[in-house]
Amino acid sequence: MRTFVLYLSFLYAGALCAQSPSDKVEAYFSFDTKCKAVDDSGNGGAGALINGISCSCGLIDSCFRFDGVDDALYLVGPFADVFSTSDFTVSFYIKPPDQTNTNGTQLVMSKQSDCSPNKAFWVRYSPKTRRISSGISETQALVTTVQAELDPGPCWQFITLTRANTRYTLYINGVKRDSKVGSARFDLTSTATFKVGEPVCPLDSWFKGDFDELRFHSKALDEVAIARYNLRADNILNSDTLIYLGNSFQVNAAARCDAQFLWSPASSVSNPFIANPVVTPTAPGNLSVTINYPGQCLANDTIHINVIDPDTLDCNKIFIPNAFTPGNSPGRNDVFGISNPFSVQDFISFEIFDRWGGRVFNANSAFETWDGNVNGSAANPGVFLYRLRYKCQGEEKVKAGNLTLLR
Repeated sequence: MRTFVLYLSFLYAGALCAQSPSDKVEAYFSFDTKCKAVDDSGNGGAGALINGISCSCGLIDSCFRFDGVDDALYLVGPFADVFSTSDFTVSFYIKPPDQTNTNGTQLVMSKQSDCSPNKAFWVRYSPKTRRISSGISETQALVTTVQAELDPGPCWQFITLTRANTRYTLYINGVKRDSKVGSARFDLTSTATFKVGEPVCPLDSWFKGDFDELRFHSKALDEVAIARYNLRADNILNSDTLIYLGNSFQVNAAARCDAQFLWSPASSVSNPFIANPVVTPTAPGNLSVTINYPGQCLANDTIHINVIDPDTLDCNKIFIPNAFTPGNSPGRNDVFGISNPFSVQDFISFEIFDRWGGRVFNANSAFETWDGNVNGSAANPGVFLYRLRYKCQGEEKVKAGNLTLLR
């Protein structure tokens, strides 16, 4: 039996990217450091707590916990100017408790003077159906609304709303879920205070749940930009994984300070009660985690692990991709190499050449990969040639082909 090491296990960390100046952040309320309602963007926004909202564990540090009785948050600042005729994006996280036996709707946030549709923006949540709805309106006749159910897996839900010209769009956890085109670019300009949690119409209830990471942008973000602010709450951060029998890897779930973890099947996990245990699978299958926020909500997520016994691999079937994208998607397709290196029984050489025949990469084993750099500098995009020499059942073989480097 040969000694084997982990082959591939990608961890996607794109959610932790810093915000870009091109995203035009007008205000960012993180509510960190004991729930301070200050604008972390430095643009002068501020908040007032109504009726003593409690401070709780948030996504990064702390968050506000609305009791559903009389808690509210009033926000003021230059960010309010996005509610005019301009494009905008509003994003935030909510973690509502299980209230599926509760009728009616809760007002998550609004910017409107009264219950009329004159110059209004609002977001509502229906606990019974777990449905988010939102709208913008200038008058009774000029109204656009969007709605969708929250995702079934996570407790923390990332809600994003964008207005691009006449199109109004709702994203849930970074995925477009509803989009409508209005008859005109509505004018939302008003002196109304931006409020979180407080009802504005007689049939509304006060919002109940945790609230965190509120951002305002003076542009309509696309899905790529929205992904920069997606913390992938309550998700397993590893992608589906290929591993060889006898090897281990560390799995990671987004850990929150008040969460309890349970991984399954527990037999393959070093400690099934922590956020980042070591996994040693013995057969292909799913790995699941249940994240318990005591007294509030149960979240769950699953990845698939494909386990391969190296002794069963056929050295006549060597797989090498034909393209890779170094630097474009960290952790995904950013190196080039042999897809199933354990199939190479007796390695001789693995080389990559540019279009003029110059060698840009020379591996010392079947497990080495090329990162797209030559002498410390990024190679230009284009077509390259690879050549693998190895022995299979005592016979020397050569596998050659083209690869495309994309940036």
